[in-house]
Amino acid sequence: MARDHITRREYQEWLMEAASLGRALRYPITPEMVNDSAGIVFGEDQYRAFENGLWSGEPYELMVIFESLNEAAVDGLPSAGGDFAEYGGLCDKLMIVHPGKFCPPHFHLRKTESYEVVFGEMEVFYSPKPVNPEDEELLEFSPMPQGEAWPEGVALPAGREGSYRELTSYSRLRPGDPKFVMHRKHLHAFRCPADAAVPAVIREVSTYSHEPTEHAHDKSVPLPSWTGLHDNDFITPAANTGRLATNIR
Repeated sequence: MARDHITRREYQEWLMEAASLGRALRYPITPEMVNDSAGIVFGEDQYRAFENGLWSGEPYELMVIFESLNEAAVDGLPSAGGDFAEYGGLCDKLMIVHPGKFCPPHFHLRKTESYEVVFGEMEVFYSPKPVNPEDEELLEFSPMPQGEAWPEGVALPAGREGSYRELTSYSRLRPGDPKFVMHRKHLHAFRCPADAAVPAVIREVSTYSHEPTEHAHDKSVPLPSWTGLHDNDFITPAANTGRLATNIR
């Protein structure tokens, strides 16, 4: 029978290892941040990653996110500007990805983010052209660079290879590199190299992150129009669904 869950013990070991690594790297991880929404498995078929373990280097879509700050740019704003506040604010989070594992292809309509590699290495796959569902005239001040061609031999998650097709540009980031900016509306994915000896630990600083989880009903929002607003659009429908809840037994 196909694996469709993670055991409580596996989950706790995954989260505690990630939290210990984050704390060793001086990121302010509090006990409240180590919860059932921090470990993300992007779809039911991706639980097979736990059969051979996270250190196997096999390509699956799963990661850990510890969010220390998510502050809306609302306080002090004239109410007439409320509709535009969803594009501002501040978010700071630490993302931990094991060798061969991916954050799958997606884009954000509202959020612009930057990546700083704290430990290990990060491979970014992206499209230098924005997605524009409403065919609007878009402002471009510092457009995404073309990037490099993909290196040979990148193993993609089985059955999801097609979702990476439009991500034609590539960049490999290391500690000490300048922050890498990913503009809103650009398709992107990233992974820890499959042959890495350590996980990739990435600090993401972005505008406010509209990310409902399975506990979204417990979260207050600064404006009624933000209720249930989701700014993560994953290409694979299974990844969209999997983002909202991790099946822990």
